[in-house]
Amino acid sequence: MNDHTVIQSAPAVSGNSGQQPLPVGALIEGFEIRGIIGLGGFGIVYEAWDPMLERQVALKEYLPGTLAMRLPTGEVQVRDERHRNTFDAGMRSFINEARLLAQFDHAALVKVYRFWEMSGTAYMVMPLYRGITLKQHHEQQEEPLAESTLVPWLVALTEALEVMHQQQCYHRDISPENIIIQENTGLPILLDFGAARRAIGHVSQPFTVILKASYAPIEQYAELPSLSQGPWTDVYALAAVAHFLMTGKTPPSSVGRMVNDSYTPLVEQENLPFSTALKKAVDRALAVQPGERTQCMRQFREALLNQQPDVLDLFSPPTQGDKLQPNLASPVNSRQNKQEYGQYWRCAAGAGLLSVLILISLPWILTGTQVEQPVLIPSETSSAKEPSPETLPNEETTSAMSKASPDVYGAFQAVLNRTHFALEIQPKETVLKIGEDLLRFGIVSPISGYVAVYVRSSDNTLIQLLPNARVPAIRIESGQLLELPPANEPIQAAGPEGLNQFLIVVTEQARDYAHLKLQDHYGFGLIEHSVQNLEGTSPCSSTSCRDQMAAGWFSVEEMD
Repeated sequence: MNDHTVIQSAPAVSGNSGQQPLPVGALIEGFEIRGIIGLGGFGIVYEAWDPMLERQVALKEYLPGTLAMRLPTGEVQVRDERHRNTFDAGMRSFINEARLLAQFDHAALVKVYRFWEMSGTAYMVMPLYRGITLKQHHEQQEEPLAESTLVPWLVALTEALEVMHQQQCYHRDISPENIIIQENTGLPILLDFGAARRAIGHVSQPFTVILKASYAPIEQYAELPSLSQGPWTDVYALAAVAHFLMTGKTPPSSVGRMVNDSYTPLVEQENLPFSTALKKAVDRALAVQPGERTQCMRQFREALLNQQPDVLDLFSPPTQGDKLQPNLASPVNSRQNKQEYGQYWRCAAGAGLLSVLILISLPWILTGTQVEQPVLIPSETSSAKEPSPETLPNEETTSAMSKASPDVYGAFQAVLNRTHFALEIQPKETVLKIGEDLLRFGIVSPISGYVAVYVRSSDNTLIQLLPNARVPAIRIESGQLLELPPANEPIQAAGPEGLNQFLIVVTEQARDYAHLKLQDHYGFGLIEHSVQNLEGTSPCSSTSCRDQMAAGWFSVEEMD
């Protein structure tokens, strides 16, 4: 029998709590109430017994004491019809939470076995996790938390949140009170998804959340287009938790930091017994401005593990059937971690996404027909399709690629290493048929600027696809979807079959590419000599202007 628990000891129930918990021994859909684990403003968590599977479970009941009460019959009734809409909205949120959690499957996320509505309210059944909250754990420790313990905890949580983000769902209420350290495994479990919401694409949905000032980033205080929420929102909160565990103090409120940033970077606090890499990872994840912050959980995890994303690891996928489940009881080996997490080198969702893009071959066939512009809407499960096993590189392809010029890979990696931000890339198709399918994808950049697109074809040719002789400059505005290629520049795949890699770069200032000595190649720029500094020469190298860069890398397959 697998016993888990939700919180620690059962609290005393006051007679005027207003929530009137179910009595011990009561049966709810066959589950026997054994006791009370916790009381909250919107519900009650019971310890219950599942006689069918002979196991203890946690049963959560929606019962906001200020809005509703339990009748002698057991039915839940709204105290005043004026509150009916509020009560119903809360119950919908409760059911949404259960439905979301039922979809997720990760050791650090609460699992929901089932949920239902009855007696005027709603219920969900979860495992019973025994342990204490991270805040209580911290208060009980006399010595600072060891880095060898902290990093695996954070790795587990980044992985769990990445699972959520792949469904375009953000927690938005991460704090030490909402994380339990399990008694039997010592690993963390993320709780309280009441503030979680699903956001499809860039559609904003109104919501109300009671914020924890020290853990909420600035974008949670206002739904503004320039301060949209995404994976980076949870990154900030998780980094704030790390800051609390490392220093014993929460970082200053993000709102206060916007006026007068009193945050002292961890790297400047030499008395803290943590590595410089860990301090830097947390500092960057706590940047006030969303665009300057670590963009997604994958990037945060890599920084915590002090590893650099490796382009070549994209072509070392696990064997079919392997699961990406690292050992979270100890720090993950850097190389192992790159193999497990670096397959597609992407953020899972939101503006931090580095998607797997389209693999397409050169030379290109340019058509003169007008192309219907694609509508790029993130799917319900992911913003980009995962390559099927059939489209992943086989041994022959991988071997051929390993013989390719290392300068191209090095040049791509150099740009990615120098970038300030990650691009969101949304492909229309992941596999293209030669002579029929068109190259179509969209990008969203955290900065406004100018776009450059490079492609390394299956015959090792390196081409600057954009800008080119027909399209001398492409402008992109921050946070706005840009569909490429332009409507007047349709591009059709021409073969031969094979894998190709794309690099997309956005720079705030228009760059000079003279040093690449581009040669005309069907109107595109063929690079035959220097492949260094593909991002171009910045005008700010000789003047005092700002010229930050965002970049992303991708690949898919072209087939006959």
